[in-house]
Order: sequence, then C-alpha cells, then structure tokens
Amino acid sequence: MKVLIDAVHPADVWTLGAVEDRLLAAGEETMWISRPGKDSVVELIEARGRPHIAGPRAGTNMISLARELVSRDWLALRTVRRFGPDVILTRSPAGVHAGRLTRTPVLYDTDDGHVAGLLYYVAGPFANLIASPTATEKSYGSKHRKYRGYKELFYLHPSRFTADPAIRAELGLKDGKRLFVLRLTAFTASHDVSERGMNRQQIDRILSRLEDLGTVVISSEQALPTDLAARQVSTPPERFHHVLAAADLVVGDSQTVCSEAGVIGTPSLRYNTWAGRHPYQVELQERWGLTKAFALSEETAFFSELDRVLEDLDSEHAAHAQRRQQMLEWSDDPVEDLTAWTYELATRQGFGRTRLFRGRTG
Repeated sequence: MKVLIDAVHPADVWTLGAVEDRLLAAGEETMWISRPGKDSVVELIEARGRPHIAGPRAGTNMISLARELVSRDWLALRTVRRFGPDVILTRSPAGVHAGRLTRTPVLYDTDDGHVAGLLYYVAGPFANLIASPTATEKSYGSKHRKYRGYKELFYLHPSRFTADPAIRAELGLKDGKRLFVLRLTAFTASHDVSERGMNRQQIDRILSRLEDLGTVVISSEQALPTDLAARQVSTPPERFHHVLAAADLVVGDSQTVCSEAGVIGTPSLRYNTWAGRHPYQVELQERWGLTKAFALSEETAFFSELDRVLEDLDSEHAAHAQRRQQMLEWSDDPVEDLTAWTYELATRQGFGRTRLFRGRTG
C-alpha cells in the first residue's frame, strides 16, 4: 500500500508520523508533502529520514495563504498522479482536494473541526473519512470517526515518548535550576489571521516573574527581537518535547504547545483570543485540569494564576501528575484507530484499481 501524507504544521508531522511508523513497520510505502517556512515542518520530516516533496512556502496573510493553497492544491494533484497513493492522510485542504479530483480516498484528521472556520469547510466535506477526538462537539455524519483521546497522544503517549533527562545538560542547566518555557505564536495560520496573543509588555512582565526563579527559554514561530534572541531554545526541533518535559512551567499563546505540555506532565498557562473555544482544549482544562487558558480580556486573572502557580511549583507538579494519569487511563491509543481507518479506506477502494488521472495499476 502507498500512502501520501500532507503536512502543513509541525504537529501534523508528529501526529501523522506516528501513524507512518505503524505503516512502515507493516511494509507499506509513504511519501510526504512538506511546507517550507512553517516553523519546523521540513526539519522534522527530514529528522525522521523520510522522503518529502516541498510545497509552496507558507503564507502569512489571507492573500498569500490563498495563493499558497492554490499552489499546494496543484502540487498535491501532481504528486498523487506521480506517486499513485492508495490513501492520502492529511490535516490540510490540499490533500483532500487532490484526493477528490483523483478519486483517491482521503482520511482527514482534525481536532479543530468547524471551529477552524474556512479551513475546515474547504476540506472536511470532501474527505472520505473525518477523524477527530471525542471532545468534538459537532457530528460530521456517517463518515465521522472519533477517537477517545487527544492529538498530542499520537506522539506523546507513554508507549512512544520517554522524557530524556539529558536535555537539561544540552540546555546548560545546573542541577536544581528551574526551567521555564515561553512559547510565542506568529498567528499567521489561516485560522489565526484575526487572532492575537501576548504583546511585548505582557511578555516582559512574564519574563520578569520567571527569571526571578530560574532559566527561561523561548520558542517562537518568528524571529525574536535582538534583546530576546539569546533566550531562543537551542535544541533541534525533534528534541523540543524533551524540553517541555524538563520544564517546571510552560507559558505562552500557543494552542498546541500548551496542550502538549499538559499531556506530557508539565503545567501550562495559555493567554490568547482562542481561550475557551477549542472543544478538546476545553476538555483538557475542565475535565482533567491539564492546561489553563485565559482570554486577552482576563489579564489580571492570568497574572494572578501565574503568581499562584509559581508560589508552589512542586505541589502543582504533583497534582498535575495525578490528573495526567487519570487522563491516560481514560484515553485509548489514537494511533491504533487512525492506522485501522487508513487500511479500511484502502480496502474499501480496492487495491489494484486504476484511478482517474493516475495512469497506474497497483
């Protein structure tokens, strides 16, 4: 079986990469379409040692994002014709569109769903199967499959991820030194264009509190100002989750990274306009207490919570570990679900069938 994987965000590489590992172990063949200019998408695929075709460079506003989608659609279509996949795995519209045009079955995975707005509506309705966490409020009909768990468990489930304590030495930390991660988002994704995160004044307030207690490293989607650049996390992108696991606290305006921290076992606080709007992150907060989000209008509450957590980090970690264990006991392993659904699509379509525009028999 041949599987084309379409990745436009670092989390896509981690999520779909976990499924790819199962497919490769079963002797299947895979190919990636990458996205240059989007954080570490290309670097993560290459760190996996996997072949990829570079897509158009990531857009940064609505006009350039629209142009990128058109170009990526065309690239995906040509790649399907050339590679001849039996199934397409994607978390972006281009892979869905290419599959629709070539009658290649598509599994579209989304943890945002309709909350992402246009991004979902130009993709989801055209996919053969839609996969999402059970936290997804809306049903997308008979083709909708839900897994009990969260996107982050694809790659941070204890069966696949073990924190490496050597990361502290890589960061130059002395024994007993507190580590804090500040994560800053560019807000240039199609679903982020009208959203906002922390401003510089708020960032400086956070830094002043954290630096009194330990070392702060910054992970940023865009270039940092000169006075902050020295704090940029220095480890390779494929080592970033070990940094999160070693941290005492993660603070930022990133949806994914704060959720990753919570699933790993590190307390996290998020401050942006997305607070309270993503069903799976609301569930991580309200059901499990594994992350906490604040809207930009809740600045006083955000900094009060930051001060409260910093007062007793050890107790916060102990409580967090207990809540995380409860979440893990409840969750299934979503990789098993997505892998099974991938084979289901391939079987449903039938191996050996010549598909429209492909010029290939299996």
